[in-house]
This record gives sequence, C-alpha cells and structure tokens, in this order.
Amino acid sequence: MEPPARAPLPYGNACATCARAKCRCVPRSAGGRCERCHRLNKECRVAQGRRKTRPLSKAVQLERKMDGLMMLLTSSAGRTGLPAPTPVQASAQEALDNQPETGPDTVTGDDDEEDPEAEEDAALHAFRTHRLQFLPLIHLPATTTARELKQQSPFLWRCITAVESKHAARQAALCVTIRELAGKRLLVHCEKSLDLLQGVLVYLAWVTLYSQPQKSSLCIYAQMAIGLVFELGLNKPAPRDLSMTVSNSNAVGHMPGLKASISTLRTMNERRAVLGCYVLTSIIAQFLGRMDPLRWTSHMKECLDILAHSEEIPGDGVLVQMTRTRLLADQILQGPWSEGVYGLSPAQALAAFHLKAFESRVETIRAELPMHLAENKLILFNLYDTEISLYEVALVKAPADEGMNSQRLGHLYACLHVVKQFLDLFFTIAPADYTSLALPYLTQVSHCLVTLFRLSTLEYPGWDKAAVRSSVDLLVIAEQIATRMGQVAAAVCMRSERSNGDPFSKLGMMMQKLRGEWAVRLPECPGAVVDRATGEPFSSGLDLGDLDSFLSWSEMAWLTDGNGSGEFAGSWS
Repeated sequence: MEPPARAPLPYGNACATCARAKCRCVPRSAGGRCERCHRLNKECRVAQGRRKTRPLSKAVQLERKMDGLMMLLTSSAGRTGLPAPTPVQASAQEALDNQPETGPDTVTGDDDEEDPEAEEDAALHAFRTHRLQFLPLIHLPATTTARELKQQSPFLWRCITAVESKHAARQAALCVTIRELAGKRLLVHCEKSLDLLQGVLVYLAWVTLYSQPQKSSLCIYAQMAIGLVFELGLNKPAPRDLSMTVSNSNAVGHMPGLKASISTLRTMNERRAVLGCYVLTSIIAQFLGRMDPLRWTSHMKECLDILAHSEEIPGDGVLVQMTRTRLLADQILQGPWSEGVYGLSPAQALAAFHLKAFESRVETIRAELPMHLAENKLILFNLYDTEISLYEVALVKAPADEGMNSQRLGHLYACLHVVKQFLDLFFTIAPADYTSLALPYLTQVSHCLVTLFRLSTLEYPGWDKAAVRSSVDLLVIAEQIATRMGQVAAAVCMRSERSNGDPFSKLGMMMQKLRGEWAVRLPECPGAVVDRATGEPFSSGLDLGDLDSFLSWSEMAWLTDGNGSGEFAGSWS
C-alpha cells in the first residue's frame, strides 16, 4: 500500500530551490531535504526573506474603499432603516472583485511567480542580449536595472515591456497603451525627449510586429521619429550656447526664461538614435514606396565617423556598417538610371557608368569590413538587399524591338545569385532567433521573394526560367519559410499560451496561401497544384479567410496588390 501523498508547504514557506524553480515544495516524512531536492540531490535551504509585495494599483485601492463603504452601509442598515444592498449590487461587486487587473503595470500570473522586479530585470536582459543584437539602435549598459530605466526612460521602458511580454493579453494592452501615450505626449503635450525618440524607434522595429489587434502605420510613426530628430536638433551640430538653438526669425523663441529642447552637448546615445532613425526610415521608405527617409546631413556623417572609431560597444560597428549600406541603397533607389539603362538612348553610357560605380562601391564596403564583422549576418543581409536593388533594374520591361542583350542577361543572373545568397543566409538563422528579428529584416525577405518571383516568370530572350527554378525554387523556399514560421509559432504559443494569434503563425499561413498562388502562375505548374505539406490541391484564388485581418494591415500585405489577385509590383516596374 502506497503511503498517502503529503501536502506541499503553503505559499511563502517553500525552500529557496523550489521557489526559484516555481515548483511545489513537499517535505519528506523522514525530515531533512524536501522530496524534490532529495530526488535531484540539490541543496535545500530556507529562502532568505520574503519577496517584495507589489504595490496595489489605483483600481484595487478604489475597490477596497468601495468595499469599506458597502460594509458601512450594510452595518448601518439595521440601525437607520436604510435598505441593504440588493443581490444585483452584491453580484456586481463580486464580479468587480474577481475581475483580473489589465493595467499596463500589472504583472499577470499565479502566486508562484517571481517578484515583479526580477521579471522586469529578466525582460530587460533579454531585450539587451537578444533584440539589440539584431538591431543595435540604443545602448543599455549591463549595470542599468529595470527600475533605473523605468525612471530614466519611461516610454522606452513601456515599449521594451511590450516587446518582451510573454502574455498575449498583456502584450495587446501594452501596445494600445503605447499608441495612446505616444499620441498624448507627442501631439497633445508636444513633448520632445530622447526617451520618446528611442521608444518610437523600438516601436517601429519590434512593437509594430506584435501589435494586437493589427493596427499600425509605419509611415506616420516614421515621421514621428523624424520630427523628434528635428525637434531635438540631432541632425545638426550641437549649438555652443542656447541662444543659437532658435532661429533669428523667431522672436518669441528668444524671450528670456524659455527653455530649449535642444542639448548643447551631444551624447553617444543621441548619435546612435539619429543613425538608427536614418536606417529605419530608409528601409521603411523603400518598403512602402510613399515616403522619404530622414535627410542625410554633414553632422550625421560626423556622428557616423565618431561611432566608427568608438569601442564602447560591439553594436556600434554593426550600426555603422548598416548606415553606410543604406546610404548606398538610397542613392541607387533615388537615381534617374532606372529607366533606359539597356536602351539605345544617349543616357545609356551614363547609366552603365553609374551601375559600374555602384558595383564598385558595394565591393568597397565589403572589402573595408573589419575582420570581426566580415561574417556578420545583419550586415550581409543589408549588403545583399542593396545588391538586389542594384541588379533588379534589369527586370524592367524590355522594348518590343530589343533582342538579347548580354549586359541585361549578366545583371539578371547576378540578381539571381544575390537572391540565392540572401535566402541561404536567412535559413542559417536558428528558429529560436526569428522571434528577435526586427521588422526591417522581414521587409527585406519580402523584397527578396518579390524579386525571385519576377525572375521566375520573366520572359526575355536567352533567359532560362527552368535554370532559375533549379537554382532557387520559389515554391520550395515558400514552403521552407512557412515551416520555419510554424516552428517559431509553436515555441511562442508554448511560452505565452497564444492560440494562433501571434504574427509568426499568421506569416506561416500567409506563405502557404501565397505558395499556392505562385504555383498556378509559374509556367512549369499549370492548373491545380498539390500542397506538399497537406497533399491537398491549391485553388487559383487567394482565399483570405482568417488571414483577412492580417492582410488588411497594409504595411504587412507584402506580396499582393490591393485586390488580392496576387499581382506583384516591383520597385522598378
């Protein structure tokens, strides 16, 4: 007969080992170590002190005051003849008492969770060590605690909390709070601070991807970041004194007692912020096609040079190389050589000269990479994306009377080679690291897939579409991406208890739908095509279904036009 199961120790009395592991602490009948520590041969010691109790929110304080008033009314009802609370009032009060808190500062979870400060420090550590490795927009010293960051940069801290939240409902509430707070502080109170700029940059890079429900406007938030750069004067040299911070045309601005928002001493984080703003707005401008990035200035070049020689953090070198690559990408995208490159117009020689010059500059950037950054994936992603922008000019529609052009064919094959390099590099990322990828990298994947589709369907003399498919099969790539996104979604759901509400599962489903749409449009795959994963045939139309809410988010409708027909619009067509 088995001995009766012993009850675990009450909350607060567990040993330190079990409390840290969030496991039940069951004492042994023989005394000594608890059952878990005895089984794992771990030290069983009494926890030192109790965890700090989290302060009550204003809502809870108000509810307790209401409880006290209700008790006073109830107790006085017998003495004064006043009616006692009705059953409806009592049930409503009970429902209010049982309602979980959903405020932005609430820590959700059961009673066995670690204290809020430990969780906040863990979230900050994860953001510092994982997210910023993929996009080093800011520097958060390892000595900075969550409490200190919350006091110094409250808006930035809210954005970090939203990114690192492991609970879907809390994350959704935080995203809404961030948008409301950004609007209030920026547009209502007209505040200007580095905290707001850094928070908006984090929002653009990560929060917008996790925003639930899918409400975002990359263009508007990018313009907010640019406006803050202007307001803080980060795109210009720091003035020697405050009298130089206001234009001489602004008489009101020179009134005594007015405090300018522009600092007279430039900090390293301000330099990182202005370069990060340029990189983000440049990538978003290329993705959306309806805005311009932050205008490059001589002072920003000075910031770039200072960061290039800085040894404060390794991320500075990555940000410097990303900035240099985006400068070249902007010159390619804004140049007049995208038309008439392969024709017989007088501009042909000029266009060919520029194209050769850009090729040389790409090779110069690659050759000047420091040894420790030569294989950095983030830098290579940006280099490959820039090369795709350079060579995809060959995808413009050829004139009717144009025969086979060896120069155009050379650029087409160079474009295909770079696309393959990009995708090969993309699949070297571990599935666990996809959750840390910033939105700019997903836009570059979008650019790569659009270009591959156009290469796979291009009709041009001497262009071998079968060779394209044998080199980089678009359908296989789409299936691999969908599989990877499914793996990431499974890990996210297990950790945060989501149910197909995360962006990765939606991306995976969208890739499956797009794979079917691509399949019926490829010349080698006429008619219905069978999905390799499910064995079911694809339809020729893109059925939005439960993806409607995701695809209706214009910034994430990567690959289809507005009518959902699957038509693709390239940058140069």
